[in-house]
Amino acid sequence: MKIRVHELAKKYGFGNKEFLDILNNIGIDVHSHLAGLTDEQERIATEYFAKKNDDVVSNNVYIEEETMKKNMDFNDVDDFVEESQPTKKNKNKNKAKTNDEGSKDEGKSKKRKKGRRADFVVKKAEQGPEIVEEDGMKIIKIRGEITLGDFADRLGIGSSELIKKLFLKGQMLTINSPISFELAEELAVDYDALVEEEQEVELDFGDKFALEITDRPEDLIERAPVITIMGHVDHGKTSLLDAIRTTSVASGEAGGITQKIGAYQIDKAGKKITFVDTPGHEAFTDMRARGAQVTDIAILVVAADDGVMPQTIEALSHAKAANVPIIVAINKIDKPEANPMRVKQELMEHGLVSVEWGGDTEFVEVSAKAKMNLDTLLDTILITAEILELKANPKKRAKGIVLESRLDPKVGPIADVLIQEGTLKIGEVIVAGESMGKVRALVNDLGTKVQSATVSQPIEIIGFNDVPSAGDTFYVIQNEQHAKRIVEEMTKERKIAEVSRKSISLESLSQQMDNANIKELNLILRADSRGSVEALRDSLLKLSHEEVLVNIIQAASGAITESDVKLAEASNAIIIGFNVRPTTNALKEADSNGVEIRTSNIIYHITEDIEKALTGMLDPEFKEVYSGRIEIKKVFKVSKVGNVAGCVVVDGKVRKDSNIRILRNGVIVYEGKLNTLKRYKDDAKEVVAGQECGLGIENFNDIKEGDIVEAFDIIEVKRTLK
Repeated sequence: MKIRVHELAKKYGFGNKEFLDILNNIGIDVHSHLAGLTDEQERIATEYFAKKNDDVVSNNVYIEEETMKKNMDFNDVDDFVEESQPTKKNKNKNKAKTNDEGSKDEGKSKKRKKGRRADFVVKKAEQGPEIVEEDGMKIIKIRGEITLGDFADRLGIGSSELIKKLFLKGQMLTINSPISFELAEELAVDYDALVEEEQEVELDFGDKFALEITDRPEDLIERAPVITIMGHVDHGKTSLLDAIRTTSVASGEAGGITQKIGAYQIDKAGKKITFVDTPGHEAFTDMRARGAQVTDIAILVVAADDGVMPQTIEALSHAKAANVPIIVAINKIDKPEANPMRVKQELMEHGLVSVEWGGDTEFVEVSAKAKMNLDTLLDTILITAEILELKANPKKRAKGIVLESRLDPKVGPIADVLIQEGTLKIGEVIVAGESMGKVRALVNDLGTKVQSATVSQPIEIIGFNDVPSAGDTFYVIQNEQHAKRIVEEMTKERKIAEVSRKSISLESLSQQMDNANIKELNLILRADSRGSVEALRDSLLKLSHEEVLVNIIQAASGAITESDVKLAEASNAIIIGFNVRPTTNALKEADSNGVEIRTSNIIYHITEDIEKALTGMLDPEFKEVYSGRIEIKKVFKVSKVGNVAGCVVVDGKVRKDSNIRILRNGVIVYEGKLNTLKRYKDDAKEVVAGQECGLGIENFNDIKEGDIVEAFDIIEVKRTLK
């Protein structure tokens, strides 16, 4: 039996993704962690790692030695910094030194709260975002102004040294004086350091209130993958979910088998997997339309006896638009008429190629009814999740997504949520959209009350003052006053969003290009027949250019439906209909969500419209057009004005608003604009060949006799796709 890539990766202690790269580099052409290796390929890999083993051991010894050296250097620097700051505070810090490890740690903790030495320790040990080192050069990142004292700390010098340096330059500043970015940049040069301006990052709503610190690598743990099962009706999605759940719950929990909320977790070989049980791909897309990217991996269920159906293609389009890995589960293989090969061939036409056939999509043949190969499907999910390297920080305040919500007449508003970061506990203050509250109870997917919930865990929250919307992000907030402020802000933002809802149309595409730098036009195609769909698809794809692309998210025959509109909203796409019309509900949905639908029964009208839109998306091209030349005959110095020149136009014409460049012995010495252009004592708009004139150059005073002033214009050249 062939050994699989992931088995060999585990043997040599590599992650699947890294191991695939290594195999490809040594000439073993494989594309998936589940691919089987031939005997020859296994031999090549074994010899390669045997040869590398000694090098790795030697390298590890070297690294350990270098680390010890660095630690010694670090301690030396640490002592030097402390000695160079003989202040009262630093003397007190020495009292914290003791042979007891606990006291030593406590002393370090106190030192980190005061004094520049402690600040230096944090920067060297943690390499935070404020100070980094590249090629031995210290790079200090600051935002706006910084106090002189803080800047001295980051440079690793005493503030008195900077105060003295600036005093000698005529600037009297104190330790608390703010200094500009430019001054910081100038000072840093003397200490072999560079200063970079840290840009403000626009935070999503809620993140700006959460006040969380950046995740530290040591706080990140592996989390359970979140799976959504999609596919055509009657192909066995629900049966597959039920089969996985019933076979994965311990016998002692059989009484709690009924699903309590819209998601649940199962355990496979000590690792958890979370399944989101959505009513279908429309709900999946509704959440994405609200900005809630919940799913890590999508399972596309296709019946082996039925093959690819319209809803299969639709579900596939939604999964592709979400840009998540897809695993195909070919269900009902226990039926006599089952034909898995047919499913693989049909899906190949839609871009899903099996690993066995050289592609990168995993196909697993299962039977929900007979419970066949369910373990293989779960193993495939875990291996795919391992490649994705899914991690999260359970130590932060909790954050997650509302999956479903409802109003219970007995207990009030209830929200089914999926925790994405941190740990949620009873008693914490929470906000989700325009709703807030305090966690009164947490109920897991088995209906059991729990005290806390952590990353990737689905949980039911009781305690909101109002029912939040599905797709809302929920946050744990510091206190109720803060929560009220957030709810007020969110209410305002949503009202503004309703008035100016984001939408895209062919007419506004060029304008949005300038603002958002869109380089891809997303389209959803509907036509009256399969042949028309293919013809329209091919015609539009041919319009793609190296700078702007046509991206067909979905192409199918039939009327334009609500599902198409929801997909268009989530993907910022335009719907194109050829010889078809939208349903009444689709029209209402498109109107309320600002989605454009264009229909026509003439194919070249559609291609013309799309070609115009793509042309507008191209970056403009500019061309220089020569205008004329002036020779400077005499230079005059005028008080309060500067140098002006007496000239003659030797060629063409020169306008007052022309771009100019000054040539000295054929070399360009300046480019800019004219400040003045005169004929005798009068201002002139234009001078032509043979005329004498006087001129002044904007922001340039070093004009000399014999210089040539060349005038030119920059014009925009209209670009085409061809």
